[in-house]
Amino acid sequence: MSTPLQEALDGHWLSQAIFTLHRLGVPELLQQQPHSLADLAECLGADTRALWQVLEIAKILEAIEQDGAGAYRLTALGQRLLPAREDSFIPFMDHLLSGYAAWGELAHSVKTGGPAFAQIHGTDIYDFLSRQPAQNTFFNRYMAQTTDTWLAQAGQHYDFKGRVIDLGGNKGALSALLLRQFPALRSTVFDMEHAVQQAPPVLQAAGVADRCQIVAGSFFAPDSIPTNGDIYLLSRVLLNWNDAQAVAILQNCRQAMPAGSKLLILEIILSEQAGLNDYLSSLNLLVMFGARLRSHAEFEGLLAQAGFVQPRWIPAGFGENPLFYLEASPA
Repeated sequence: MSTPLQEALDGHWLSQAIFTLHRLGVPELLQQQPHSLADLAECLGADTRALWQVLEIAKILEAIEQDGAGAYRLTALGQRLLPAREDSFIPFMDHLLSGYAAWGELAHSVKTGGPAFAQIHGTDIYDFLSRQPAQNTFFNRYMAQTTDTWLAQAGQHYDFKGRVIDLGGNKGALSALLLRQFPALRSTVFDMEHAVQQAPPVLQAAGVADRCQIVAGSFFAPDSIPTNGDIYLLSRVLLNWNDAQAVAILQNCRQAMPAGSKLLILEIILSEQAGLNDYLSSLNLLVMFGARLRSHAEFEGLLAQAGFVQPRWIPAGFGENPLFYLEASPA
């Protein structure tokens, strides 16, 4: 009988089996029609017995089933392995795949406190994505999916007024969500060029494009940050940067903020009740970005260093995970 430790040690076998289904294009073939094992092997140019074992694993995971004639077909769950579906698992899987080699160098991150991703690829993840359009598209979809999951009720916990500057707003999913919830609100989606170029169709589909500007720039370049905001929103941004970088981002925001405006940070907090998934998520931030999840005290320390005062914590829901708004004013 295996123990939790043993199951953890061979967990990468299981994930690679599912990654292989995606890489071979099995879900797309089964979407067209059921296929026998022999047909699949021929279509894919695959070893029949090895393919059969991968398919059996997918059956155990309830992603694939067989009909009365023994032909394989997708289950309702397996349909989410199709890239075109709005609720597809593929954006998340692609994110995992981009970090797979880097996780193999977790020891480097633990020893140095830096991102193993850069050690493996010779560049940081943002530069990497800017050079890989297909992976950048999947990453933006993953961010949009998690926005829908984590922040669907975000507007119920904070009264958004005036113009919000959505810093690191990516393809505009959060701005679209807030603009739908607050009809008088205006927004500016601010991010790197390769990120915001996918924002127009998202905003148009939500029917809010007329209330949202799109500005390309970097929060490491303070002169590019819009200066006409009432709320400067950093949603799941600081968790991707180390402390020195986070302080620089906050200082640059403070420089751009007009009198009377507010800083609003929206993040998952590493609480005293953190569990296995929380620590794994924090290590993933370290491996991929050189960052981590932070505690309440650590966030307040960053704000103080950057010249912000009057921090105010506002619980923002998301099930059992401690998601918080942190509001502050420039000193």
